[in-house]
Amino acid sequence: MRLRDLCQVDHLGLKVLTGHDLLDRRVRGVSTTDLPDPTRFVKPGELVLTELTWHDGPDSARRFVAALAGVGVTALCSGTALKVPPSDLIDACAEAGLPLLCLSVEVPFSAVTEYVLRRLIDELGAAPRGLQGSRRRLASVLVDGGSLTKLVTAVAGDLDVPCWVMSATGRVIVGSQPLAAHDRARLAHTFLSARFLPGMSTREDGTLLSVFPVSKGAPHRIANWFLAYAGEQAGVGGEHEDLIVELAALVALERSRLEAAQRIERRVFDQLLDLLASGEANLPGVVSRLHTLHVETEHGLLAATLRIEGVARADEVGAAVLDELLRPIAPGVATAREDGEAVALVPLAGNTAEEIAEHVLRGAQTLEAGLGKARIALGLSSVTTGPAGLSSLIEEARHARTLAALGSDRVSAMTAEDVGSHRSLLAAIPGDLRRSFRTRLLGRLQEYDAANQTDLIETLETFLEESGSWAATADRLHVHVNTLRYRLKRIEELTGRSLNTLEERVDFLLALRMR
Repeated sequence: MRLRDLCQVDHLGLKVLTGHDLLDRRVRGVSTTDLPDPTRFVKPGELVLTELTWHDGPDSARRFVAALAGVGVTALCSGTALKVPPSDLIDACAEAGLPLLCLSVEVPFSAVTEYVLRRLIDELGAAPRGLQGSRRRLASVLVDGGSLTKLVTAVAGDLDVPCWVMSATGRVIVGSQPLAAHDRARLAHTFLSARFLPGMSTREDGTLLSVFPVSKGAPHRIANWFLAYAGEQAGVGGEHEDLIVELAALVALERSRLEAAQRIERRVFDQLLDLLASGEANLPGVVSRLHTLHVETEHGLLAATLRIEGVARADEVGAAVLDELLRPIAPGVATAREDGEAVALVPLAGNTAEEIAEHVLRGAQTLEAGLGKARIALGLSSVTTGPAGLSSLIEEARHARTLAALGSDRVSAMTAEDVGSHRSLLAAIPGDLRRSFRTRLLGRLQEYDAANQTDLIETLETFLEESGSWAATADRLHVHVNTLRYRLKRIEELTGRSLNTLEERVDFLLALRMR
């Protein structure tokens, strides 16, 4: 298919801005990118689609166009996020001899992608066989409106092994069959901690699972998806290797479509945050934007903020991570702000604030394996059921996150409830000092439990949670009061502390909270 043929397709409505004399170039593929340097992720002969989110002036336009021209792409097609492509981009394309097309606001990138793929499949002609046939069939599944599940199922059938698309937190996005929780955790850890990818993980029964990154263009591994499939990774250049690479490319394309929709939501959310920050927000304006975002407050809403330090493109990574942490339990809308901050509004969706906080922290701790020297701090606000207090809600979440960041843990989180409790003081204590304090008070109890298979730590914690009530503690532990009395006496002997005074109980409680 030639570029001229594509420009004459009525329902696409492509407009040629420069390169009218270059329309006989052949289109051999299509890709979407908004990376400032797309070099590694586009191929010769491709039509490259972009929304221009990378554009911040003439220099960025020259760099982007030079990169595409250096690879040998056929043409560049811009979306209409900026209404009309900037003149410096048109000039850069003209100087580089790269045709520049513009897509109407009514036509999504997916329409161009589907049309090009269909035409390329038609041009291949004969009935598909072997690997090339598998690749054509996968592309056909996608352009015919097939889901990721159908794609993964098709590849699993060709490979004759189970196959999954997963996030870095271990969430299964789609899969050809169920995957046990311990396998999900193992695969996520392998993906995040492997020095090189693709990589492999061994199950408890000795069978192998392989992991393969979906997109090399992801800003950080913790923000990427990956493929997992049973069995040993096929050799480089092998048939299975090519099929997995093809699936990864198609999954990346599907993800880019989802992200395009998210970018529209984020623009509206950014407008709302800017309005709230200006101090000039009026209730109708706030309600209107919440309605556009499909965010309801009547059943409960909280704000979440996340900041990640020590990674490149921290704002982009933070928004992707926060969205992923929230999506499985309480889908909200997240966006990137300045200085690596991400902000989200989260409808409770039938969950409690405590359940959301626990889920988010657990997911963030899974990502710790891929953080290296980076750190994540999370803050969650209290709950509101009305739109009037959104500004203070977001500030509350930011304050909680600031306190969480005072600790030295690589992943730390704090809720609005924590801010008013001893947890906010504990967060400000350096990690080494907290661990030292805990060891001095509880070290001998931990050693005794490990050596004798006893539960003195659990007994102590339950006793304090029940406010020192012997009857309530014995009932909760399902033991006789005499057994409880013996255990508490043993605790006092091992620690040299008395449980009869309030000060000693406070020390023990703080030590138990210093994880």
